[in-house]
Amino acid sequence: MVASKAQQAATAERRAKAIRMKIEGATYTQIADALGYASRSAAHMDVKRSLEKHVIEEGLAIEAWRELELARLDTLQQAIWDKAMGGDTRAIEAALKILDRRAKLLGLDSAIRLEVLTVDALDAQIQRLEAELAASAIAAADDKVGEAEAPESPPS
Repeated sequence: MVASKAQQAATAERRAKAIRMKIEGATYTQIADALGYASRSAAHMDVKRSLEKHVIEEGLAIEAWRELELARLDTLQQAIWDKAMGGDTRAIEAALKILDRRAKLLGLDSAIRLEVLTVDALDAQIQRLEAELAASAIAAADDKVGEAEAPESPPS
């Protein structure tokens, strides 16, 4: 059964509020309680589905979430930086964790993949693609020949 336009609008509004609350740091339990979800997991699934369904539209929300997290990390780092620079080992450990989290969030730790292409590798790839094209052309020709030779079925 298809939901009415009013129901669809209400669902979209609740999802937008749920995403906004999550960006602001609310837990899924808080979101469920505030927006009337049956459970924490229902709120989680709705936020997840919404983000999956509207990747492009919600891409801005995800980017905003990333920016919010970076701003939070900046604030935390500023709060302990002087102590860390002064030699406080606990502050140094906390600063390193913040720096590590920022690097992960920004993808700075991802492996850099280098692919070296040689002329031989390109020639081999071209030959493979040409063989695939030839095989598909032969298969298409075989299909046409089979259709032409197939006897017509008698009228019912």
